[in-house]
Amino acid sequence: MMRSGHRRRPMGRRIDLLDGWRSLAVVLMMVYHFLFDAYIFGVLSDELLFSLPLALLQKFICRSFIFLAGVSARFSRDNLRHGVTVLAAGLVVEAGAALAGQTIRWGVLMLLGTSMILYHLLGRYLQRLPGWALALGAAVLYVLTDLWTGSVRVSVKFLYPLGFPYPGFHSADYFPLLPWSFLFLLGTAAGGWALGRREKLSALRLPPALTWPGRHSLLLYLLHQPVLYSTAWLLWGR
Repeated sequence: MMRSGHRRRPMGRRIDLLDGWRSLAVVLMMVYHFLFDAYIFGVLSDELLFSLPLALLQKFICRSFIFLAGVSARFSRDNLRHGVTVLAAGLVVEAGAALAGQTIRWGVLMLLGTSMILYHLLGRYLQRLPGWALALGAAVLYVLTDLWTGSVRVSVKFLYPLGFPYPGFHSADYFPLLPWSFLFLLGTAAGGWALGRREKLSALRLPPALTWPGRHSLLLYLLHQPVLYSTAWLLWGR
């Protein structure tokens, strides 16, 4: 029997708008990666894959995942566990890419997992700041560190997770802590705003089909590329 002082609070209702946004990012990611697979098999040209519309699409997808992960961190009761899980998934992705002949070093899952763990450690202090100050500071630091690290190369080979790659560094998926952790932090500021309006936001419901991908985004992230690549190979590889 549970002691009264240790009762678990009932889980709050999820915000469908956030899950719907994440679902959109998941579906667009799948479309983009299938186009990339088509490019690998010579079906899609350089001009199409590296066109401005697809470049903007890629930016929207990546930034959505990182920002929404920050928002979700404000709702999570165990960012440490979630962070460790996402880090483990990131290692699986890097190992799988290596087996497929690709190089991924510090991809988006490594960024998200590390950011969740850091927020577990520092979140209680950051939440003492006014929301507008946290959002402004994160936005400014995101822009400044993006400008700074984008033009810096170092001879030390273990600083690339921070945003300082060495000459010759290559990664098919690279999201270092600088500047991207500040976009995650900007998401936590938005999450604080959403948390204060949870009841109103939760009242806006979407059909389950529009929220299911967003609620299972990590699983879909891990499974989608093997399925899409296999499909592309069946269509064009033989």
